[in-house]
Amino acid sequence: MRVFYRRSLQNIAIFFLMFVGIKNFVISLPLKHSRYFEGLYNKIDSTDTMFLQGRLAFILSLIMILLAFNLYKRIRSAWIAEIIVLVISIVLQAIYFHAFALHMIILETLVLTVLIASVNDFSRKTHSHSFKKALMYVGFSFVLLIMNAGLGIYILRGQSHVANFLSQALLESVKLMIFMDKSVIVSRTALMNIYADSVIVLYWVSIFSALLVILKPVTYDYFKNKSDLEKVHSLVLRYGQNPMSYLAVEADKFYFFGVEVEGVCAYTIVRDVMVICGDPICAQEDGAVFLSELMTFSRTHHYDLVFLNVTEAFLELYKANQFGYLKYGEDACFKLEDYNLKGGAVAKVRAAINHANKSGIQVHEYKPKVKVDPKVENDIMEISNEWLKNKTMPEMQFMLGGVNLDAPRERRYFYAVDEQGLMLGFVVFLPYLSGKAYLADVTRRRNNAPQGVLEKIVFDAFMIMKEEGVIFGNMGLSPLFNVDENESQSISVKISEYIYENLNSLYNFKLLHHSKEKYAPTHWESRYVTCYPKPMTIKYAYAIVKAQNPISPSQILRQLLGNRIFHSEKK
Repeated sequence: MRVFYRRSLQNIAIFFLMFVGIKNFVISLPLKHSRYFEGLYNKIDSTDTMFLQGRLAFILSLIMILLAFNLYKRIRSAWIAEIIVLVISIVLQAIYFHAFALHMIILETLVLTVLIASVNDFSRKTHSHSFKKALMYVGFSFVLLIMNAGLGIYILRGQSHVANFLSQALLESVKLMIFMDKSVIVSRTALMNIYADSVIVLYWVSIFSALLVILKPVTYDYFKNKSDLEKVHSLVLRYGQNPMSYLAVEADKFYFFGVEVEGVCAYTIVRDVMVICGDPICAQEDGAVFLSELMTFSRTHHYDLVFLNVTEAFLELYKANQFGYLKYGEDACFKLEDYNLKGGAVAKVRAAINHANKSGIQVHEYKPKVKVDPKVENDIMEISNEWLKNKTMPEMQFMLGGVNLDAPRERRYFYAVDEQGLMLGFVVFLPYLSGKAYLADVTRRRNNAPQGVLEKIVFDAFMIMKEEGVIFGNMGLSPLFNVDENESQSISVKISEYIYENLNSLYNFKLLHHSKEKYAPTHWESRYVTCYPKPMTIKYAYAIVKAQNPISPSQILRQLLGNRIFHSEKK
């Protein structure tokens, strides 16, 4: 929690700097003679008003805003520049004393103190190539200054009252290009005005370009290769205890590998948040070392961490490392040796399967690693495309796998056909716990498929796996279900519970839960989301949603609201 408070204090200081930049931007606008702003300007003495107004003040205010924005990203070069700017500002405020000078000096001194005390947190460095590019832009601006001074010497030649051509030309060049004072131009022709505007624009464009380049932090560019994928695949088969572990071999993942211990985690980056799929994939006894390495990596690159679909296997480790955590649902799990279709709890599934049996529907397993069957694969893709076409929302990613017939590996494919041999639906299962458990990851059927197709596929597949010695089956996450099991009164739990109970018209959490509950799981396993630094904030929530969706959260909300209105009109 100390990290959260420290960051909050820094953000308040950065917000103040942003506010000052925006304030100076507004004051720099030519509004002094407007009757709406006359009172404001009259409160500031003429010296300060002259200093704040004009194009120079406009540009300096933009620089202040740019520096504040990059301070929020914890970039070291922005921190250095802002320290220099604050020191200069405090000195100038003391020299050119005005109505608000004392207030500004006190506030800027406090901000300066916070930034200096937080020097270690502004650790995102600039790449050496960026420094070289910035020097090129600065060099170009200096060349412009010298060239303009040279032109001034040429103009000043023959004027006997000018004692020193060089110093006078340089001074006037500085006035024109830095302070944008066109009064130094003797001949105010249209051509000279165009020239003056052009060199001013070129000068400040080069300065801004240098700033933008030097403020760009070093990014961690990860290049995935075939050997990395094979290494991940091997680690998943050995250490993948989380049902999501096998998703690490999907194409939408980046990898962080352990150095001192053997392990990997699969992640994506959303803004400055490292979103990780499942738990670390490593031996249980190596978890502490691996997590320490990952946290060091995240601090170096200034990434926050969020783990999705965390099991209880590593939960205490996260707590010990000051992670925030929140239960966000439960997995529907089946101990296969105890599972059958007896009892009232599974009556709906039993009835659906009986209907499928009477219709002559049969279930088969497709084994592409044994023999490729183009017809079966074409049918699978046809059903998949039909299913995707009828979805109102784009297909989710990152925490959901694909069909992957081009690289099946250990995935298992079960499908149902009718009496005429037409494929009606299929389910793709992913292994975890070293093949002792399987997750039903992709479940799709034809639009006109009869009742009981998916139920029969899942049940028959579980029974086949049970005969093979598989211990557990898993129907996946029921999001936001039973999040208040410990009667926690935290805001996050209350929000999650409210969403589950009241926002089913936007996303039907309860319907999804009932679709899993009807199978009568033998037990439910809690799943969590953990984050560092804590607490859970909007920043993490945005990263979680964006990582799993190809469109932005605002587009998702618009589509969900649109679907709700459409269904309401149909009723």
